[in-house]
Amino acid sequence: MGGKTYSVIRMADALRNTHSGLRHHFFVFGFFLLLSLISLLPLTLCPNCLIYPPGRGFTDLLITHLPNAEYWRESLARYGQWPLWNAQLFAGQPFAADPLAGVWYPPNWLLLALPLPFAFNLLFLLHLAWAGQGLFLFLRGEGLRFGPAFFGALAFASTPRLIAHLGAGHVSLVCAVAWTPWLLIAVRQARSIGGLSPGAFAGVVLALIFLADVRWSFYATILGAAYWLAGLPPFASPPTPSPERASASARSGEGAPSRAGVRSASAFAVLFLSLSAVLLLPLYVFIRSSTRTALTLEEASVFSLPPYYLLGLLIPDVRGFHEYMTYLGVAPLLLLPLGLRRRPWFWIIAIALAVAFALGANFVLFPLLYRFVPGLSLLRVPARAWLIVTLGVSILAARGLQWLLDDGLPRLTSSPALPRLSRYVPSARTLLVSLLVFTVFDLWRVNITLYEVAPRPALTPAAQWIKSQPGQFRVYSPSYSLPLDDGLEHVDGVNPLRLAAADGFILAAGGVSSSGYRVTLPPLEADDLAEANKDALPDARLLGLLNVKYVAAEYPLEVAELKLIQTLGRTRLYENIAFQPRAWMDSGRAAEVVAWSPNRISVRADGPGWLTLSEVNYPGWQVSVDNVAAQLEAGEALLRRVHLDAGTHMLAFEFWPASVFQGLVITLCGLAALIGIWRLRSAPVGWAR
Repeated sequence: MGGKTYSVIRMADALRNTHSGLRHHFFVFGFFLLLSLISLLPLTLCPNCLIYPPGRGFTDLLITHLPNAEYWRESLARYGQWPLWNAQLFAGQPFAADPLAGVWYPPNWLLLALPLPFAFNLLFLLHLAWAGQGLFLFLRGEGLRFGPAFFGALAFASTPRLIAHLGAGHVSLVCAVAWTPWLLIAVRQARSIGGLSPGAFAGVVLALIFLADVRWSFYATILGAAYWLAGLPPFASPPTPSPERASASARSGEGAPSRAGVRSASAFAVLFLSLSAVLLLPLYVFIRSSTRTALTLEEASVFSLPPYYLLGLLIPDVRGFHEYMTYLGVAPLLLLPLGLRRRPWFWIIAIALAVAFALGANFVLFPLLYRFVPGLSLLRVPARAWLIVTLGVSILAARGLQWLLDDGLPRLTSSPALPRLSRYVPSARTLLVSLLVFTVFDLWRVNITLYEVAPRPALTPAAQWIKSQPGQFRVYSPSYSLPLDDGLEHVDGVNPLRLAAADGFILAAGGVSSSGYRVTLPPLEADDLAEANKDALPDARLLGLLNVKYVAAEYPLEVAELKLIQTLGRTRLYENIAFQPRAWMDSGRAAEVVAWSPNRISVRADGPGWLTLSEVNYPGWQVSVDNVAAQLEAGEALLRRVHLDAGTHMLAFEFWPASVFQGLVITLCGLAALIGIWRLRSAPVGWAR
């Protein structure tokens, strides 16, 4: 009876402690949320506005993330489908396999429930606050007191580099970076405690980083793995097990502590791979067919940090380019040497390597790694490693502040050599508050110049006119005359991942000669977009095969099959006389798309002959003719073709990529394993044993 009473008392104490801990965490998160509102004050005052880089009329948010979110919402609302295929650009390509679609990152599901663009702005604020709270808890776990830990978290969550990326509309990158301190917390717990639960927690966090931004997961994985190893022998002395872990080990008959470490590492690997499989597997298939596999060193090292931008550590680059933003703040930089007093080799090395990597082609490290590290040739923009620098400096500055408050000030006030100076030395509390206020102002004065806020622009007159035209068709613009958020189906577009077959076909159709990797298609290399590709002559027949009915340009197009029908402002609208419908028979017999949705297209056609559907062919697309599976072939080396016998037939084209469904099954198994581990962790010791 006494044992049961003791257990009840212990459970009540645990519940009280949990409630107190949650209240404390909510308070800290609320404080960082308030700081995020201050950092993004113009956006706070206009929550339905869009954020732009300074002096620019476009942003990745408007070009990519907002159209993707609207396409996702419309697919669910109009067709009841989770979109697996993207019909918005490049005549179609995978959607669920595209990391920038963000459909597998759970916080992005807010975009389905809240109005846009407000939902994106809320995501920004929440993730900045999450980054701050994560680093605060990490520093507290490192033994720092509340004030220094809060300072370090403030320096990281408000760092100009992160705000500059936010201004550029890098939604996925900001979200992924916000999870990095939480990965460090999880790794520290996994390596010190061991066991399934801590390892699973680390795997979940890394999977969330991967689902948010695949590119940042490279940096996060390297950082997390190095931090894990740095805490193990021979780099560090073996950790002392907690009383709870020692007691549980004794009861279960565990021997060496390394056994718990093996279980932790195994749980980490299994949970990361399984939870990320829903994106990892289809992305692997997509990349193999994309232009990304042909990156050269010059293309991969684009936006390498120029060495002279290291002066930005001392002189803030007001309104500067986001990829070259290096300013860390006056106080973090001054406190950094104090944080080096105990020689924290891990962060010293991490910062040095991140700086060397960020220099890209301007230093030897990135070209060397590009040559010898598998998979690194798929990664672009090495300057983003600077975000590791901001994290490391924030941590070391917080440690330096703690030394200053605990040791530096007392030494000054008690020094017999400086008796008159002691009266001018501020108290620890005064110094801490002054540094916090100064840092908030110092970072804010720079951050406020790194973005602009404006309402979402209205549709251009050309886009409005085209949207009012009946029928199903695509559009093409060599001069970005039709913004990508107009809801039309484009053959042009902007995306780092594109199918190589479609890329070559569209370049030929646009009459553009270009070599090498590009983010835009067609290339937009002119200083004035209105002059981009001005000398190119589109091939109306090839555009017609892609179902392009209208072409918009800011300059005349001297092509016989392109008929000028409207001039709206500077934009000239041409109708393509060589336009082909979405589906046609080579025999000239009737063919009609009777139902269209992202994942399923129904066509009625009269045979015999070959039916061509003006949709990009890709692994996973299947076709049935009169409910019988049929052979799908490539027409014009790109489109979908099916041979039909005589008579009227109903065809159903469906997108069921094996990689997506295999990944989904693996991810669901990972979730089931996670629930099992959580239940095991929460169960009584006797049951768990």
